[in-house]
Amino acid sequence: MKKLSTVGLLIFLLSFTASVGNAQPQAVINCFEERTFQYTSGKYKNAEIKYRLHTPETIRYGQKYPLIVHLHGVGEAGTNNTRSLLYLDAALPLMTGPKKQDFFMLVTQCPGDNERHWFFRPSTKDGTLDVLVAIMEHVIAENPIDEKRITATGVSSGGYGVWELLMRYPDMFAGAVPTACGAPMQLGKLAALKQTPVWSIVNKGDRQIDFDSLRIAKQAVNGAGGSMAVTETSASGHNAWSPAMKEYNCFQWMLAQKRGSWFAPAPGVIVREQSSALLPIVMYILPVAIAIFLLWGTLCEWVAIAWQSVWERLGNG
Repeated sequence: MKKLSTVGLLIFLLSFTASVGNAQPQAVINCFEERTFQYTSGKYKNAEIKYRLHTPETIRYGQKYPLIVHLHGVGEAGTNNTRSLLYLDAALPLMTGPKKQDFFMLVTQCPGDNERHWFFRPSTKDGTLDVLVAIMEHVIAENPIDEKRITATGVSSGGYGVWELLMRYPDMFAGAVPTACGAPMQLGKLAALKQTPVWSIVNKGDRQIDFDSLRIAKQAVNGAGGSMAVTETSASGHNAWSPAMKEYNCFQWMLAQKRGSWFAPAPGVIVREQSSALLPIVMYILPVAIAIFLLWGTLCEWVAIAWQSVWERLGNG
């Protein structure tokens, strides 16, 4: 009996330790407001879907902000949507404190009845991703979000969900960072991603990854005129999302993306924290300055003509 009690205590301690290890810091939970969305069609018709949304601390009148969409891994599916925030402590410096940036981040949760995956196999019309996109459209309509600065990232099965999102909606995202996953082999759909920079981050020692699929996807995207990079970290195991967030600053990279911008950093380029304050200058002021420089002669000529016209009228008067 004493031996059984000892074993039971050991199992309890191990399970408690695991649960603590997977717990989200309260500081992360505090950064995301819980909201509810009423879905109206398909498999989840009339279901009330809970989601989490991080919003800028101060929303300025007339200004629009980036949106990051985060897709969790298979272990975070279910109904406890604080679990969907797992690993997002790496984004805390961007959400709070002196280095914070103003942006929205949407985190929904894949229900457990969908085999805990973001899309059905074979994919059907009204699956979990359809619910996600419906929530995205609702959030975009209700908030001042810059539709040219919407990006997506996902971990493990969430990374595959990101790939599926990109292929279904190739014109929606300014950039994407799927981590700890391979790539789909739908080459025609991948070639359509030429407008979406994709940065895949995986661990070199991850035995769950099909590295050939990433090589083929990179050839398809870049061959079509797009931009895709694959970064293999030196770590082993499956957890590539932690180095993606902490060492490669994927959130800063996503916040620097803007659809159609010449100055957004390319996939694989690490955006340093100290340079984040220069991003508005690079993205907005510099293009205007270049345009003025290129048109300076024409502008001077227009000013001279206008001044001459005014002078002649004054002289005639």
